[in-house]
Amino acid sequence: MKKISGTQSPPFFIVAFSAAVMLLHGFSFAQSVAATAAAAAGDQPVESEPAETEGGSRVLYVDFPIPIIEGQDPIYPDQGAPAQSPEDDPAFSERSLAIEEYSTAVATTETAGGAWDVSLVEQLAALGELHQAQGDHIAALQSLDRAMHVSRINSGLHTTDQIPIVEDMIESYTTLGQWSDADLYHDYLFYIQQRAYGPTDPRIIPVLEKMGQWNMQAFNIGLGEALGIRLSTAQLMFNAAARLVEFHFGKDDERYVPYLNNVVQTSYQISRNPQLLNQVDNTEFRTSQELLAQLLNERYSTEPAGFSAGEGALREIVTHYEQGEDVNLLAEALTNLADWYLIYEQRRRAGEVYQTAWNLLAVQEDGAATRKKLFGTVVPIPVIDRQPRRMGRGSAKGEGRASLRVDYADLMFTVTRNGSVRSVQVLSDENEDNIIRIGNVSRTMRDLTFRPILVDGVPVTTEGNRFRVRYWY
Repeated sequence: MKKISGTQSPPFFIVAFSAAVMLLHGFSFAQSVAATAAAAAGDQPVESEPAETEGGSRVLYVDFPIPIIEGQDPIYPDQGAPAQSPEDDPAFSERSLAIEEYSTAVATTETAGGAWDVSLVEQLAALGELHQAQGDHIAALQSLDRAMHVSRINSGLHTTDQIPIVEDMIESYTTLGQWSDADLYHDYLFYIQQRAYGPTDPRIIPVLEKMGQWNMQAFNIGLGEALGIRLSTAQLMFNAAARLVEFHFGKDDERYVPYLNNVVQTSYQISRNPQLLNQVDNTEFRTSQELLAQLLNERYSTEPAGFSAGEGALREIVTHYEQGEDVNLLAEALTNLADWYLIYEQRRRAGEVYQTAWNLLAVQEDGAATRKKLFGTVVPIPVIDRQPRRMGRGSAKGEGRASLRVDYADLMFTVTRNGSVRSVQVLSDENEDNIIRIGNVSRTMRDLTFRPILVDGVPVTTEGNRFRVRYWY
């Protein structure tokens, strides 16, 4: 592991918040101090090395399938044009000149006012942002780290002035794939804002949402050992965010339904990974979640909820749209609720709710298009979850997918009226190099649930459904 040269390690402030914030992930105070000692010894921050792939051909992530439509090349949402190199940006030279000017300004300020002159905060933060735009994230972190230290010396240890600086640091750590450092500063960012705003101030709402999203991202890449605590933390954050939006702004606020959908996503992952919930039985971890719930004014159950929490959030979304005038949105909400029942093999309830949505659209003047979109083709469910699924322990190292190779498999299969996948056939060319991987992907498809096509509101079995699946290995 290679150190980022010139970056100051931050041990003097980690102690101030690590004991409180690391409880989010189930660390004791002793473990927090150990982490601090490691930082003081120079182990942070570090530059991640490329991860080695276990087994060479093992599939570590499988994306959700997308339909193959005749005459169209299936494209995943994030498959746009390749990212532009900063050097190809017309403003690259202009930013290089600005970096020289800011570097000169920093040197001048240090000469005139010393290493802790308050003017350095703005200059170093601007310099860090310029380095980021140039793609030089190591240099960016060096400038941003100094800006944060100068800010703390002049304004106090945990002031909100640091927020934009810490956010920029998180961006660079994330880009570099230094997930542990990104995690540490996410926790610190939450600590600063929770300390400043408290549990009921509306300014804490986006903080809760971002922290929930980060814990879901950390779960998806397998960061750390306590992945069950990640899910529990995310669910608490999303619940609190939705509750505060309702309290301060009402259910008509545009954030209310998306935050409930976030609750559904965490509930789905909790139900899919029951083995991780054993971590919650650990007294230390349970205490950490109880403390977090108190911090958020949120009721805490001894075990994170899966099916019931997702059902409750989906029903709340249905109730929300029942109060409005958009029948199409109500039908879509009902369909998502029916999907939820189908996933958990409550087929009778699923069929009844599907029929309700179908009937609503049948009498709606513009309902035909929505009915075709919802029920005209088979759809992988739940639609609320579109994160690539991590396959087993092999990928649970926190390296994510950036260091892995990616490929695709085209498959054809039958979807039964109960949403099960049967008779999977491989359409892609198979060879000695990919046959094992494609076999892994094919087996994964059999574990998925699809919303079946509806005819006259009744689910039917369909054959010859063709989908492309992206996977990493």
